[in-house]
Amino acid sequence: MPDDPGWIALQHDLDTMPTMAMRTKYAGEANTHRNMLQRVKTCGAVVHPDFRSFTDFLRLVGPKPTKQATLDRIDNNDPEYAPGKVRWADKATQNSNKGDSLIFTCLTTGRSYNASQLAAKQGVSPTAIRKRRKQGWTDAEIIAGKRSAGVAATTPDIVQIPKPVSKSLSAAEMLFRERRAYCEQHRAEHGFEHFIHTPAELQAELAQDFPAYRGEAWLRWSEECFLRFRLPNWWKQYRPHINFAALRLDQQEWVLRIDPSQGQKAELADHL
Repeated sequence: MPDDPGWIALQHDLDTMPTMAMRTKYAGEANTHRNMLQRVKTCGAVVHPDFRSFTDFLRLVGPKPTKQATLDRIDNNDPEYAPGKVRWADKATQNSNKGDSLIFTCLTTGRSYNASQLAAKQGVSPTAIRKRRKQGWTDAEIIAGKRSAGVAATTPDIVQIPKPVSKSLSAAEMLFRERRAYCEQHRAEHGFEHFIHTPAELQAELAQDFPAYRGEAWLRWSEECFLRFRLPNWWKQYRPHINFAALRLDQQEWVLRIDPSQGQKAELADHL
């Protein structure tokens, strides 16, 4: 919705205001961005490069649709905060059908809207917007203001129930396939292997805005945590889907420090 007044105002601010002024005006969003970056250190979260800068983050996800909205990963099994993978959501009230507690998110862009914003845009009442949710409309359909082609109309008394997920696959198997698909997509889009951010990369990204990330002392501490926690956990999850030989040399060196067997496999492959 490029003509939405809120997004037009945001684009004007992004083009004219310095970063510090943006952080002041959009204090809630800035606090969310700061907390997201902090999770890299405390929880092993992965933040996409496009989300490192606060202004880039705000340009992609937009302002909070409500003051209570929090940043939510669409797929909780995917640890990465990235464009199209997060949304604004009000976890405390999103399931109630009162006022503007309902939040509708475009899964393609990650942008979120409340009922009043969509009602004003589409020339209908907020009640009509909320009724569409009861009738089984998806968020994408509600944001677009129309049902997708081939979807049968429903009456207000009928709620469409999603088809149950096939039980032929276990949760672990489904997660395995999702990680494989993500690595394949990353390889196709970027031309190189997916890899967790190294301490040096994090320092280069964050030191300018966050003094705590500067200096050799922080780098040594971060490298120790990286080797003990973040890298082993990530490698355990993504090792089957990563082509070790295609990693950068510095990335290979990190992996070899926790999984020396990869070097032996590479030597064997070279002799075949």
